[in-house]
Amino acid sequence: MELILSSTPNSSETPFALGEHHVSFPNGIGINENNFATILVHSESEGRQKDRYQHTCCPSLLTGCQFEKWHELCEDVDKILEGLVSPAPESFHVLHSALSKINCERGRFDECVPEVGIVSALNDLRALSSFLVKPNYAIELYLDTEGLKWRLIPRENHNENVILLYECNCIEEGEPELYHLFNTLQLSRLALDLATKTPNDPQLLCKINDIAQQAQKRLALTMGSDLRGPTSSDTSFNFVLAGAQRSSTLFQTLCCIGMHELERSGPRASFQPKNILHMVEKFAACDIRGQPALDLYHTAGVCLEKKGYRDARLIQSLKGGSFGFHSDRPLIWLWRFSSKQKKVSLSAILSKAKDRRTVEWDQIFYDASKPLVCDIGSGMGTSLLNLSVLTSIGRAKDNSNPSDELQMTWSRCNYVGADLNRAMVNFGNGIISRDKARRVGRVHFLCLSAEDFLTELCSYPGEISLAMINFPSPYRLCGEGNLQLPSKDSDKFMVTKNVLLSIAELIGREGLFLFQTKCEDLAVHVKNECLSLGAMEFLPIQNSMKNVDIQYEKNGKRPKRVDEWLKVVPFVERAEGFMYSSASLLPKGGRPETEVQCSHDGSVVHRFILKSKVRQGETIE
Repeated sequence: MELILSSTPNSSETPFALGEHHVSFPNGIGINENNFATILVHSESEGRQKDRYQHTCCPSLLTGCQFEKWHELCEDVDKILEGLVSPAPESFHVLHSALSKINCERGRFDECVPEVGIVSALNDLRALSSFLVKPNYAIELYLDTEGLKWRLIPRENHNENVILLYECNCIEEGEPELYHLFNTLQLSRLALDLATKTPNDPQLLCKINDIAQQAQKRLALTMGSDLRGPTSSDTSFNFVLAGAQRSSTLFQTLCCIGMHELERSGPRASFQPKNILHMVEKFAACDIRGQPALDLYHTAGVCLEKKGYRDARLIQSLKGGSFGFHSDRPLIWLWRFSSKQKKVSLSAILSKAKDRRTVEWDQIFYDASKPLVCDIGSGMGTSLLNLSVLTSIGRAKDNSNPSDELQMTWSRCNYVGADLNRAMVNFGNGIISRDKARRVGRVHFLCLSAEDFLTELCSYPGEISLAMINFPSPYRLCGEGNLQLPSKDSDKFMVTKNVLLSIAELIGREGLFLFQTKCEDLAVHVKNECLSLGAMEFLPIQNSMKNVDIQYEKNGKRPKRVDEWLKVVPFVERAEGFMYSSASLLPKGGRPETEVQCSHDGSVVHRFILKSKVRQGETIE
């Protein structure tokens, strides 16, 4: 008898677009945008079944495999290897492992009971064969006295990629789980697509975490064989941007696969330095730490050195273990992502304000009496994430700031940020969720408007040591220009006089307010608004901006926005003098991603620090 388990040919694929991401899957699956949610729900329920067919958490790649065991489940290993995709030994090992697990279910075969475990096992084999077996071959399963065995046969008259020769009428093809339908990279793209296209879905994080669990099952099944080259780092980066919570095993597993691929492909001439940099930068942007990450970075440094890459400082940081989430290159990847995100409508947030619950600081922080550092409009949250672990990052000299205008003891503070973009908030909280030792109970991000955030801060039990606004979206210059930007007098512009007034009342005489922007006119406007309150004064700057035009010349050229501003108001006040700093005011290891990008492309940053004249909580008339 011939029983077809799969009618899925692996030689052709049908494209399926979800948002901007173009996903391909084999013909015959029958998935579309309408039933995608149904399949996900089914995958969730199937994944929660506690059957005996278990997935391991980490990939067991070919290293250390006992080749002699391969002959236990097939007659001719060499003949099978001819029909498998390269590297054939790894493909064989993955298929052999899947079949071994099916044999563990053999008793259930004999009983002819189509239980979840055996159906899932057969779907696993079908999924593996779709990319590990060459298109002109099919897997044939047969039973002998020793158990269920396999061989490859020419496809010829068969359209199936898995065929079972066995006297059994009751095993039916079961509904596949999501990890049977998509490879690991595609699953990560689905998660990121959900995060960016449906950010206000109340079930968003549950869906993303379910997809992450499906990815873990896929990795346990494929042992990383469907992630070649730098794709493991792409997958990891997609999941972290999607805001996957916890999932430490997933990220560590992807890092191990990346290490395997780097050792396998890194020495090849075709694997260029940019591919190696691509991998380490994206893994570091996920804040993956521990020995697997250190080994990956060290191996990458050695590969780059052998390939004649000229950045000796980068190579040393990779080999020496100081490369990580705080490094410039990973932060620039995060800046690229954040700069492409659409601005969130304030009205969309305000419409849900009535449903917002009051922030319970004792539930967020282990010790809410500690001094607080807050970032208003925190974006990706990289500044707070890195400042919170500053004493633990790299060498002390990398984190030092010669001027150290802020005089902060970062390790003694709590950190909270707020942003209107929920995807960015989820990213930050996802990083925190995987760092219980250093960040959980000390750092948190909220999806709130600036004014709502400042209102909540009034109830914080401790003092506000530092309030920051880093690179806010500017207003539209002189009523013209980018129409997506708000006008200066619009309530859609974040840095209003009310916001600045609230900051002055919150920080008190002991706290500081740091402001940074790339737009010179915005810096001058905010500075004057602060001084007009009569409640703030400047903190002296050691490295003052003496002549801003000279600084523009040193960095290349004056920005177009500055030229347009000066055309309208030719004798306007400039962002220079003792109040503005020409050097970064934050430690190198705690700069936001936009400041790092400005340093990278030579953009001038306009910065100043203010302190309040009033006591904390005192109302300014």
